[in-house]
Amino acid sequence: MRATCLFICLLIISFLSIAQNNLIVWDENGQKFFLFVDDRQINDSAQTEVKAVKIYDDTCRIRAVFHDRSIAPVTFRVFLLENGKNVRKRDFTYSINRTKNKAILNFVSVNYTLSDTTVKAQTPETRIKSIFTEQAKQKEEYDRLHEIYPEPSPCKKAISDSLFQKKLKDLRENHIEINRLKDAKWFISHFCINALQLKEVVMEAFDYRQNKVKVAEFAYDYMEDHRNFLQIVDALQPGTEKEDLKKFYNKRIEK
Repeated sequence: MRATCLFICLLIISFLSIAQNNLIVWDENGQKFFLFVDDRQINDSAQTEVKAVKIYDDTCRIRAVFHDRSIAPVTFRVFLLENGKNVRKRDFTYSINRTKNKAILNFVSVNYTLSDTTVKAQTPETRIKSIFTEQAKQKEEYDRLHEIYPEPSPCKKAISDSLFQKKLKDLRENHIEINRLKDAKWFISHFCINALQLKEVVMEAFDYRQNKVKVAEFAYDYMEDHRNFLQIVDALQPGTEKEDLKKFYNKRIEK
């Protein structure tokens, strides 16, 4: 009898020690689907995000059958491992994306489950949002370094003077002028400024005349009041650069 009880206890302990995790799958294209995990149907109604709980294996086969029957079902092998190791009480999040009629399963994140109160956990929505936020930051940094700027769009209201002064202060504190030039272009392309503010940027943030001209020419399509562009031209000291900027303005108003 004791041996039987001991065997049952060991069996229970062994069972509890097996990896028990949750799987969250969502569709990046917003398509509703039914999720099957190892042929077990998870959701009764089609959803764009489905959560399968208490998965004991470290790998499983999933199948997504879409509510839109014109989209072919997809099957993937999913790994529930963290850094190659078995873990418990985790939410593994994956996303399905389709590009050029080809479906791809992307690993999104692994996080402690919401049921584990010993660790502050994030909801799937929060994790997904934070991932997209981080991706946006990385893209912004890449674009800044490679001087990739958005296309000029109608600019109707200049930024507040307080925010402008803060940005101007940041420019002045960048002691390497070539980097200051990139920062100025980034700022100008993302904020609406007027001629008076541009004049301050040109005259106070740059030492070299050629850089003053480069910033002014770049800013023309982004600024609020093109008609006052001559204020920047008049602020420059007499010389070749001033004449070049004046010629630039005359060409632009002729178009």
